[in-house]
Amino acid sequence: MPSMIITPKPDDSEVHTLTKEFESRGYEVEYFIPSTIIVKISINQFQKQFENLDPYGALVRGFGAAPTQKIFFRLDLLNAIEEYGIRLINSRESLEIASDKFLTSIYLEKHNIPTPRTIICENPNDALDSFEELGGDIVLKPLYGSKGVGITRINDKGFAENVFYTLSQLNEIFYLQEFVEHSNRDIRILVLGNKAVAGMYRVSDNWKTNVYAGARTEPLELSEELTNLAIKAAKITKTEIAGVDIVETEKGLQVLEVNSIPGFTALQKVTEINLAEEIVSYFLKNAKI
Repeated sequence: MPSMIITPKPDDSEVHTLTKEFESRGYEVEYFIPSTIIVKISINQFQKQFENLDPYGALVRGFGAAPTQKIFFRLDLLNAIEEYGIRLINSRESLEIASDKFLTSIYLEKHNIPTPRTIICENPNDALDSFEELGGDIVLKPLYGSKGVGITRINDKGFAENVFYTLSQLNEIFYLQEFVEHSNRDIRILVLGNKAVAGMYRVSDNWKTNVYAGARTEPLELSEELTNLAIKAAKITKTEIAGVDIVETEKGLQVLEVNSIPGFTALQKVTEINLAEEIVSYFLKNAKI
């Protein structure tokens, strides 16, 4: 029985782990690689490459970082797949929301989920005013991105001015988030549907707590408050398989991001739960229409 993983990198170690889990259940995995797809309208029906899938769905493990036009094209590909009735986990809508930090922030605010004060704008003068409004200590993030790439803390006005006016020449959007003191530690929780499967602390020697930036992982016992917050954040961003990032602050728990393509290698090191097995089981159960 063929099943499908949508991924820009079929040689990724986590994709390989998920593939082995599918194969252990008798599935033959096919890869849908966005950068290699040629769509021929009124020549070959797009649907034909999905005809034999069982279940009639695909596990989405990313569509790849890309310039703006490619991002839109790859989201369009996911939309086209769904138009033919193929169940995507996560959905195109989920990736559109969770992959865009601006939209994620809007959804968190609308549903009263605590999140750091954030300002998004295009004009460098507005960005400089926003820097002051947020207390003169901010984290500048790219709208699209993961693994902590491109994230910069700025707490000097002269440096802020230089960065903002340089980025404005590149037509960049400014996503500015107040820096929240978090003792160089944050929390990642893996959510599958209505269940918080496992969580971990990410602890660093500096403010950047991403594992890819050198943070170490420590076990975490999920409290009811953490569980409920993570599940709610995943649900409101319409993300079935989610990695929810949370910080502990003086004002209580705050959600930083919801990841729709959550890595699980680091989390696997601090839990006895077989995460690949949980992910594939969730997909196979919920991809059936």
